[in-house]
Amino acid sequence: MLAYFDCFCGISGDMTLGAFIDIGVPLKWLKNSLERLPLKDFDLSVESISRSGIKAQSVHVLTKDNLKSRHYAEIKALVQNSPLSQNVKEKSLEIFERL
Repeated sequence: MLAYFDCFCGISGDMTLGAFIDIGVPLKWLKNSLERLPLKDFDLSVESISRSGIKAQSVHVLTKDNLKSRHYAEIKALVQNSPLSQNVKEKSLEIFERL
């Protein structure tokens, strides 16, 4: 499967997750996939929104530690130390490097 993003104004993680939900990726599958990463106590919630006539799915990442964001070095370590396949690790980090 291949997805193209036209990020002329940038894109955040929650926007990316919302785009996946909007094209039909099941929320349960997304949660199960993210649970393979060494993350603790998180949940995802989805809300249908409309802004300036554009409809979208807004994904909220809920955490107990109220962590707002992670730096690239932390994300890289999470991915590298996960049980994901080597191919998925490489592609994931390549995407983060481009963003």
